[in-house]
Amino acid sequence: MAKKKTNRWNELSESVKEDDGLPTRPSGPWAREKLWYWNRYIEITTTAMVGKDAWRAGVVYVDLFAGPGVCTIRNTGERCPGSPLIAANAPKPFTKILLCEKNSERAEACEVRLKRRIPTERFRVFHGDCNSRIGDLCSEIPHRALTLAFLDPTGLHLWFETVQALSGCGAVDLLILFPDAVDILRNADHLYFDQPDSNLDRVLGPDSNWRHAKGGLKSSEPSAERRLYASIYEQQLRQRAGYEHFAEEVIRGPHGPLYRLIYATKDARGIDFWEKSVKKEPGGARRLF
Repeated sequence: MAKKKTNRWNELSESVKEDDGLPTRPSGPWAREKLWYWNRYIEITTTAMVGKDAWRAGVVYVDLFAGPGVCTIRNTGERCPGSPLIAANAPKPFTKILLCEKNSERAEACEVRLKRRIPTERFRVFHGDCNSRIGDLCSEIPHRALTLAFLDPTGLHLWFETVQALSGCGAVDLLILFPDAVDILRNADHLYFDQPDSNLDRVLGPDSNWRHAKGGLKSSEPSAERRLYASIYEQQLRQRAGYEHFAEEVIRGPHGPLYRLIYATKDARGIDFWEKSVKKEPGGARRLF
C-alpha cells in the first residue's frame, strides 16, 4: 500500500498554534495565501533539486524580510508559520538558510524559533536592513549553488540594486512581493512623481522612465497602471539582472487587488515548479482558472 502523503502545511500550522511567548508578525488574512503558495513551491523544488549532481554546492534559501517566524492574522488571532519556518521544514533540507531582518526583536525571535527546529550551523540571521547587509549575505552563498529567494517587503523597501546583487550569485530564483496596488498606485502621483530619488525610483531601478511611461498610458483604469509598473519592473529584471522567465499571482483583499507576487527565474524549469505550486488553493482545493 502506498504511503499517505504528509500534509506539511497542516503539520507546520499545528506546530505554531500555541503561544510560545515570542513576538509574531501581525498580518492580514491574505498573508496565509501567499505563504501557502511559497510552502508548496519549497516542497516541490527542494524535492526535485536537493541532492542533484547539478547542484553539488547545495540548495540555499534566502529571505530578506524574514520577520519573527510566525504570523498572527488580524481580527481572528490565528497563528500561521512564517517563511523562515517553512524553509526550516522543507522536505529535503536546505544546505544553508540565510535570513535578514531589520527589527532586532523579530530577528532574535526568529533565531530562537529556528534553533528549536534545525542545527545552528545550518542557518544565519543577519540583523539590519537588507539593502545594507546584502553584501554580507551574498558572501555566504556557495559558488554554483541553487538559491531560492523570498523577497517579501511590506512596501517599497527593496532597492533594485539589492536584487541585482543577489541575482549575481548564480542560479537564484526569486519570489518578490511587488506592492503595485497598496503602495505604488496610492502614492505615485502625490508622493513619488516629483521626487527624483523616491522609493519607487529605487525599487524600479535606474533609467526605468516610469514617469514618461505613465504619461503615455491610454487607459485610466487602475489595472492598466498596475500592469505598467509590473511590466517595467520585469523588464528591468530582464535587462539588468539576467532573468528570462516570469510568472505572476495577484493577491486580493476584501476590496480588490493588494499586490502581486512576481516569480522570476533564469531557467524555464522554475516556471513549471511555480505553476504547480499555485494549482491548489490554501486548504488543498484545486483552483479554477
